[in-house]
Amino acid sequence: MRGKRVLFVVFLIIILLPLKVISAESSNSHEWKLKKDKNGVKTFSRSKKNSSGKEFRSVAIIDYPIEVLLEVIIDVASYPKWMPDVLEATILKEFHKGLERGNYYVHIVYDGIWPVKNRDIVMESVPKTDWDKGVSIIKLKKLDTFPVPLRKGVVRVKDFESEFKFEYIARSKTKVTFTTFVDVGGKISPRLATIQTGSVPHKTLANMARVAADPKYYEAAVRDYF
Repeated sequence: MRGKRVLFVVFLIIILLPLKVISAESSNSHEWKLKKDKNGVKTFSRSKKNSSGKEFRSVAIIDYPIEVLLEVIIDVASYPKWMPDVLEATILKEFHKGLERGNYYVHIVYDGIWPVKNRDIVMESVPKTDWDKGVSIIKLKKLDTFPVPLRKGVVRVKDFESEFKFEYIARSKTKVTFTTFVDVGGKISPRLATIQTGSVPHKTLANMARVAADPKYYEAAVRDYF
């Protein structure tokens, strides 16, 4: 009888162990994992819930005040000069809500990189700043209600959400966290889509640090915030 009990316990362990392993893997799959650490920018990825794609996040300390970096973000016309793969960026509609500048509807066309077709998206930019805490967050969400005709040979992005978070470190030092998820849509393998989108967050913050050096953004920050 004792031998049968031992065998039964062993049987339960064999059956239940894979379930525990699967459960652990499931919980860990949604944790951020470091993928790249270069030139002061750290980039992480994790699986996206209810999707075959991945979310990406890059973090950097940029040696400019929050106000200057906000001026960079709201300068939509400049996106093709520094945002990866952006061919065109146009403000469709602008909202004025006190100091919450940068509340836009924006149309962006992306270079799909051959042989992938170009992509486009209509998105809403929603800023929220808490000056007492030294934190500013800009959320970018796909917008389906604003009518923009789809151009021939261009595929509309299926799903998209991004966020820029700016945190005060010192008067001329800001922690920037950029988180993004993109489902580019169309007939493209998830692996190729990940390859094309995975480098975007890292390049975005590296380029932001570069373009913030343009004196026009400092001058605009002084004019708009001080």
